[in-house]
Amino acid sequence: MLEKDLLIFDLDGTLIDSSADIAAAANRTIESMGYARRAVDEIKADIGWGVKTLLERLMPNEPPDRIEAGRRMFLDFYGAHLVVDTYVYPGVQDTLEHFKRLGKKMAVVTNKPVKLSERVLTRFALRDYFLTVIGGDSFANRKPHPEPVEAALKAAGASSHEAVLIGDSPIDCEAGAAALVSTIGVSYGFRAKDELNGCIVVIDGFDELKNIVR
Repeated sequence: MLEKDLLIFDLDGTLIDSSADIAAAANRTIESMGYARRAVDEIKADIGWGVKTLLERLMPNEPPDRIEAGRRMFLDFYGAHLVVDTYVYPGVQDTLEHFKRLGKKMAVVTNKPVKLSERVLTRFALRDYFLTVIGGDSFANRKPHPEPVEAALKAAGASSHEAVLIGDSPIDCEAGAAALVSTIGVSYGFRAKDELNGCIVVIDGFDELKNIVR
């Protein structure tokens, strides 16, 4: 058991499965730029570092100006089709409600743009659980840099040893380590379980958090 006052959650692959909608926006973008469509699972492997990095990996030989044009195109399409095929993972709402009853503080730190993150959370009636939502464009640095995690700590008035970070990616493990925050990995998200070796523990279902954090 971990005694923690603040729980910091990743969004995509942790609270929600948004892979189909992100893949649809990515395919719409790369097709318009002359590339063939990719499978959802192939695109999913590159989700987590932000839109720019996703497009750089899908179109590795494109110059920066074309990547930027693609990024704007992606965000326009994705913003208009945000929750067509996105869903909340099983156990998320009940588990957040559990920690709310315990008086825990909760935050979201994601590399998704903050306005889109706020919209998704509001759409699924999850926004009110979190004292702050920090996106990939909220600060100069994004995960795995510690700055956004440290900002969540500051917003909650918590020290690093009073917090735990929960995410589905090695990005989260690295960000937690850089901010001196323990990290719990989730195996059901966008990454394979063996990629989460930097986390202190890996869980297979979101509701398992109730047996780990108190």
